[in-house]
Amino acid sequence: MKEPSSCTPRPQSYKRPMMPCTTSEQARPSDRPWLISARARALYTLATDFFLPPSSLPLFRESITLYQKANDLTNSPLLRMDVAFNLSQTFTTLADVLEDLQTDDDTDKDEVVRKLRCDARDTLAEVMDGQEAFLRTVAMQEGGETDEASEEATEALEGSAEGEGMEVDAGSKEGEEGENSATFETHLPTPSTFIDTVVTLMDIHLTLWESVPTPQPPTEDEQIAVRVILDRAAAIAPEEKQPELLLLEIKVLLAMDRLIWDAYKGEAKAGSGVERSLDGAVAALGKVLESLTGAAGEDSHLRAEIITTLADTHMTIANRLAFLSTQLPPGPSSLAQDAWLHLTEATNHLTTAADLPTDGNTPRTFKPSIFLSLSKASLARAKLSEVNDAAKRNVVQLFDNAATYAGRAGETLGWKFVRIGPAPASTGGVLSIGGSSIGGSDLPYQAGWESELLGRSIALQQLRVCFYATQTGLIPSESLVKYQEGSTKLLVKLKALPEGERKIGRKDVERWVGEIENEGEMGEVEKTWWNELKSELQS
Repeated sequence: MKEPSSCTPRPQSYKRPMMPCTTSEQARPSDRPWLISARARALYTLATDFFLPPSSLPLFRESITLYQKANDLTNSPLLRMDVAFNLSQTFTTLADVLEDLQTDDDTDKDEVVRKLRCDARDTLAEVMDGQEAFLRTVAMQEGGETDEASEEATEALEGSAEGEGMEVDAGSKEGEEGENSATFETHLPTPSTFIDTVVTLMDIHLTLWESVPTPQPPTEDEQIAVRVILDRAAAIAPEEKQPELLLLEIKVLLAMDRLIWDAYKGEAKAGSGVERSLDGAVAALGKVLESLTGAAGEDSHLRAEIITTLADTHMTIANRLAFLSTQLPPGPSSLAQDAWLHLTEATNHLTTAADLPTDGNTPRTFKPSIFLSLSKASLARAKLSEVNDAAKRNVVQLFDNAATYAGRAGETLGWKFVRIGPAPASTGGVLSIGGSSIGGSDLPYQAGWESELLGRSIALQQLRVCFYATQTGLIPSESLVKYQEGSTKLLVKLKALPEGERKIGRKDVERWVGEIENEGEMGEVEKTWWNELKSELQS
C-alpha cells in the first residue's frame, strides 16, 4: 500500500560537501575512497537533478556500486559514515523511482523495491550507531573544552585510519607529500546531524510499514524498533531539536492510524467515534507549532513541515468524513459540515505555508506542491456542494480556485501550459506574461524525476478539475466553457508530447488514480473516465 502523497515533497538528498582527503603516494587515484565517493555523489546528482528514468536508473545503480566500493576500501569510521549516509539515500531514491514506474500489472517489482528500502534502513542504522557512539565518547570526555573532547573522540574512532594512509586531521600533514597530497575536511557527528539521521531513518521505517500489498498494522517488533530509535534520539537531542522529535512521534501515530483505517475502513460506521481518531494528532501538532520560537539555531524548515503535516491531517479527516457521510440519507449532514470545516482549516494552513519565506535550501518543488494541495482542497470543497450549503453557494468560485491553484502550481514549476482561463494579474511572485487562455506551450527543461513527477501530477489534477466541472453537473452551464476549452487544449498538448521519457501515458494515469484512491473514494463514473483517458493518451 503506497503512502498517500503529502503536501511536502520527498526528502532531499543529504547535502554534505565532498572534500578531498589525504592519501599516500602509493595509492592509485582509483583506489582513493574519497574520490570514489565523490564520483558516486556526482552520478547521484546527475540522476536526481538532470536525468529521467529509465536513463537515470543505470546512474543510480553505478552510484550504489561506487559507494559500496568506497565503503569497502576505507577503514576510517568517519568517512564510512559519510559514505553510508549517501549510500542509504541512493537506495531510497532508487526505490522511490522504481515504485513510481510500476503499473497495475507490474507488482513483481515490489520485492525489489522493498529490498532497496531494507538495505537503506540497515545501512543508515549503522550510521546512527556510529554517530551515537562518537557523541557518547565526546560526552564522557568533556572535562574541558568541547573541541578537545571531539579531538580525543576522533582519535579513538580513527585509530586504524593510518593503516590506510588517510589523515583524520588533514592539516597535520598537509604538504608533507608535496604535489601528490590532498586534504579533506572530516565531518564530525553533532547532536543535530545525529537527529537528521534519525529523521531520515524513521522515514524509511514508516515507508516500509506502508509499502505492503495488503494494509495491516505494523508488527510488535516493527513498533519496538521505531520506539527504540526515538528513545535513543531523545537521550541525545539538543533543546532546539526537541520539536523535531515530537513531530516524529506524531508521524508514527499518523502512520499507524492510516494503516488501521486502510485495513478496516470497510467496517467503519458513522457515529462510532472513528470520526475523531485524529483529533489528538491535530491538537498535538498545534502544540508543537506553538512551541517554535523562531530563535537562532531553530530549523527554519521545521515550521513548514509542521504546517503542511497539519494540512495533510485535516485533509485526511475531511476525506474520511466524506466517505462516512455516504452512509447517511441524501442531503446536508453534520458529517459533511465537519468535512467542510476541516477542508477550510487545511486551506488556511496551506495558504500560510505558501507565504513562508524560502531560501537556497528550500526544494524547488515545495511551493508547487503547496499549490497542488490547495487545488485538491478546493476541489474537495466543491465536491461537497450536494451535501453542504456553504459549498453549494460557493461552488463556482471553488472550481475557479481549484483551476487557478493548479495553474499556479504548474507555472511555479515551469509547466505553464497547465493553466486554463485568463492569466491572473499576480501570481505571488511568479512571473506571468500575457493573458492568453492557456499557458505556454513548452515543457521546461527536465530537472530530475521529482520535478517531472510533480509536473505530471499537476497536469492530471487540472484535468480532474475539468472533469468534475463538466461531467458532474455541479456548476451551471454558463460556467462550463472555460473548463471545456481548457480540458480540450490541455489534452491536445499532452497527447502531442513526443514519444520518450517525457511522454505522459498509462503509468502516469495509473499512479495518479492510485494516489487519489489512497486519499479517498473514487466513483465509478470517474474511474471509467480515467480509463478512457488512459487509452486516449496512448492513441
